[in-house]
Amino acid sequence: MDQRLNGVKPSRVLLEAQVPRGVRAAVVSRPQELHRHRKRLDGFGKDAPRGDVKTLGACRELLKDEDWFARKTAVDTLKKVAAPGEETELALLYKHLEDEDIFVREAAVDAIAEVAQPEDAVAVSKVSLRLADEDCFVRARAVVALGRLGRKGDARTLALLEDMFEDGFVPVRKRALEAVETLAPVSETLLNRLRVVAREDADRGVREAAKEVLSRLG
Repeated sequence: MDQRLNGVKPSRVLLEAQVPRGVRAAVVSRPQELHRHRKRLDGFGKDAPRGDVKTLGACRELLKDEDWFARKTAVDTLKKVAAPGEETELALLYKHLEDEDIFVREAAVDAIAEVAQPEDAVAVSKVSLRLADEDCFVRARAVVALGRLGRKGDARTLALLEDMFEDGFVPVRKRALEAVETLAPVSETLLNRLRVVAREDADRGVREAAKEVLSRLG
C-alpha cells in the first residue's frame, strides 16, 4: 500500500454513473476503504481510444475526488485519451498544475507536454509557472515540458530555462541544459553561459553534461 495512505483526507465525492466498472465510491473514511477505493481504479481508462467521450467524462468526475491517487489516475488517463490540442481537457490539466499534491502536479505537467501542441503559448506560460514549484521533481518535469513545447529562439522561455542552471537539484540543471540546447540559437552569449556551467557547477555530472552540449554546438 502507498506510504502516503495514512493521513489522506477522506473522500466525499461520489463519482457519477458514467465512471466505468464500479469506480463509484462511498465516503472513504478508513485506510482499508481507501485501499478498496483505489483498487477499483485498476485498469481505469485502459485501451480507451483518443477522444473517447465516456472515458473523458469519467476523468472529469474523478478529478473532483479528494484522494490524490484518484486525481492522478484521471490526469494520467487524460494524457493518453485526450485528443491533441483539445482545449477542454487542457483547461482541466492547467487547473491541476496547482493541485495540492506533488504527484498530481507532476502528472499534470507530463500530460500537458503530451496533449498540447508544440509552441502553444498558453501551455508554455502555464507550465513555466511550475519552474518555481516547491517540489524538485515538478520543476524537473516542467523543464522537460518546456523543451518539448517551447518555440525555438523564444527569449523569454530561454531566459527562464537558463535561470534553472542555478537550481539546487542536479536533475533540474541537467534537464535545463538539454532544453536550452533544443531551443536556443547558437550564440556567443549562450556558449559563454555554458562554459561557466561546465567550469563552475558544483556537480561533476552537470559539468560534463555542459561540456557535451558545448561540443555539439561547436
